[in-house]
Amino acid sequence: MLMHRGSLRIRLALMLGLVLLCGGGLLLLLAHNFAGQAADKAYDRLLESAALTAMENLTVREQQLSFELPYASLATLSLAKNDRVVYSLIDDLQHTQKVLTGYADTPWPTLAEMQARQPPSGPYFYSADYQQESFRFVVLERELLESGVQGKVWLQMGQSELARQELAGDLTLKALLGIVGLILLGGVFVWLAAGRSLRPLLAVEAELLQRKPTELKPLTTRVPQEISHLVEAINRFMGRLQRNQDRNHAFIAEAAHQLRTPLASLQAQAELGSETTALAEFRDRSQRILRNAQETNNRINQLLNYATLAHRADVLIPESVDLAAVVAACLGDMGSLALRERVELSFDNQAGDVRLTADTEALCELLRNLVDNALKYGQNGAAKRAVHVSLFLSVANVDGQPQVVLQVRDYGPGLPVELLTEVTRRFGRGEFRQSVGSGLGLAIVEQLIHAMGGRLVLENGVQGGLKARLLFAPEPS
Repeated sequence: MLMHRGSLRIRLALMLGLVLLCGGGLLLLLAHNFAGQAADKAYDRLLESAALTAMENLTVREQQLSFELPYASLATLSLAKNDRVVYSLIDDLQHTQKVLTGYADTPWPTLAEMQARQPPSGPYFYSADYQQESFRFVVLERELLESGVQGKVWLQMGQSELARQELAGDLTLKALLGIVGLILLGGVFVWLAAGRSLRPLLAVEAELLQRKPTELKPLTTRVPQEISHLVEAINRFMGRLQRNQDRNHAFIAEAAHQLRTPLASLQAQAELGSETTALAEFRDRSQRILRNAQETNNRINQLLNYATLAHRADVLIPESVDLAAVVAACLGDMGSLALRERVELSFDNQAGDVRLTADTEALCELLRNLVDNALKYGQNGAAKRAVHVSLFLSVANVDGQPQVVLQVRDYGPGLPVELLTEVTRRFGRGEFRQSVGSGLGLAIVEQLIHAMGGRLVLENGVQGGLKARLLFAPEPS
């Protein structure tokens, strides 16, 4: 049963929504910093303007300084209704700094800090706490060159930061409303976009649901590039299913045809045997029934073996193997069969240590079928009862690259030239029936070697017999 792991659309929406929230949080932080800077800049200009207006009201009368805080300065700063304003005027005319008027306890910057301002004669802004409240101060410097009055005076004017904080908060709030609106709008867009982006998957689903169970042709729905790999994988999978289905249908039909004749013959012999009363004729019928039963049993076993190996051809597990070691092990298992048939089974390795990327079980099955064929069909009337297995390298392929050749040779009558290609088909022995068999051995070899990327070549030897060659590409050294 297929287990659901949540909605893909919800996942996409949540991921993109998280991106929107993170982006909105970053924008809000930037907006807050910008609002604070904008508020400071605006109120610094007001503070500077008020200080300049007040400094213009500083005059010298009868060699005495005269200063009165003008109403215009207060009017300028009165735009911030909740703020307090403080000021202080200090002179250095007698080289002793003293407060001429204003608040005597306001915090002043050090001389070094003021000298470091840019430009040197411009206003100096700084923030400090005064009477447990945050203030923003500006200091203006003026040098007097009047007759009898020469020296520097400094005017300090401060304003509490309530108004500028309110302005920064108001700007931040407006930015927050805009960002929240943008996130909500973006969320709606993301939800709709996620749904639209998944429509090709729904189209693929709809096409699959409309098909009949036996319809395995490739999907034709046009999909974006990101989904094309999924559709290609589905098409390849359905292609394999189609090939397996076609192969199974053909195999079942041919297997039924191959089994119908021996079963009918077996039934006929049994019926004739049941009607006879002569002991000698009954024994003859029994022997025929036994032979037909053995042939039928062998054919069924080979059919089941072919079905198993045909399935294995689609699920090979390739690995790096030592070909000579695999061949030696497989031939060792077949030694008892060769002794029973009184056939000399030999192995000649001319290639040395050669490694292949192949399925070990499939390699053994290839070799077993070739040797079994050689034992069955290669000894009928042969002057030399032997099967020779050899392993060597060849450069006979089209691109000039070396190939590993595993050859199984017998010294029997060989095959007619017209049957060299036919015998690799299922039940493809034609009329060349020297021994009991199903015609599946070389078909198994052909299918497995093709699945491993190799090739089967059959040819008659100059001195008689059949040479069955398996050609592989070796691993790069």
